[in-house]
Parts: sequence; structure tokens; C-alpha cells
Amino acid sequence: MGGVFTRWLTDLNARAHEFTPADIPTLTSVTLGLLASVIARCLEAEESLTPETRKTALRARTNAFVEQHLGAPAMTPQAIADAHHISRRHLQQLLAEDDTSPAAWIRHRRLERCRIDLANPSLNARPFQAVAARWGFHDPAHFSRLFRAAYGIPPRDFRNLRAEACANRQQLCVN
Repeated sequence: MGGVFTRWLTDLNARAHEFTPADIPTLTSVTLGLLASVIARCLEAEESLTPETRKTALRARTNAFVEQHLGAPAMTPQAIADAHHISRRHLQQLLAEDDTSPAAWIRHRRLERCRIDLANPSLNARPFQAVAARWGFHDPAHFSRLFRAAYGIPPRDFRNLRAEACANRQQLCVN
């Protein structure tokens, strides 16, 4: 839990410019909830946390788990549930608050990682199928359909447009 809290604070610091004053109450609540969870875990007093704090901590742990194992072919909703000693239904309920399912959430994170890699000029020599496979998409045609549905453009065209934009600006483009 300490690692999750550290990653949260690091990401919060790195993205501070993206937040507005309206985000402060939510960010404060999540940060305090995670801190309370870290302290409670150290004191072996997690059962004394509020249900909302336990839910926030569980979401942070599942997010961190997915990010760490995103490229693994065995990353499935059941694998996430098993790793956190919860039922698949509980995991579905946890993500339903964001109007998504566990499978859709995994797919979205994998597609986002592929998009980032395809936009990275230092990876232009890597075939887009290899990028897709790195993040758990082993069928190139299926990956292309998903990428196009998510971003409105096939992965090869996305990479080419990104490379053209970088060349036109004559600078290194990073994500």
C-alpha cells in the first residue's frame, strides 16, 4: 500500500498543472484515504477504516496492479480479482462507478499504452504489431479494429501522422 501511495503522490505532483481548484476536494479526499489506508495497514487496523476509504484503497491497489501487469497475456478481470482476494462481481461493482467493466478498463489501458508507444519517435522502427503484442494484443487485425474504434484512425496511419507532425516541427515529439 505504501508503494501505491508513493505512486499516487508522484503522479499527483507530475500532473499538478492539469488540475483545477474544483479538483482539490476530490484529490484531498483520495490522498487522505490512501494515507489512512497505509497507516491502518501498518497498524493492522484496516477494519477500522470507513467503507469509502477501503474502497478508495482497493481501487488504488487494483489500478497499480493492472498498470504493473498490463502487458501480461494473463491479465484478465479474474486475475485482478484473484490478486486482490475479491470476487469478480465486486471488481465489476468497483468499476461500474466509472461506467466501465473490468475487461473494457484493461482494454482501454492497453490501447492507451499502444498509442503512447506508437507516438514515440524512438520506437518507429518497431512494427505496430510488435507494439500491440507488447501490451497484450496478439491479433493484429483485432488490434487495428480496436485502435481505430478508440482513436478514429488505424494505428499505422496514427504513427505516420505523428511522424509527419514531428518532422514538420523538426523537433523530438514526446507523447
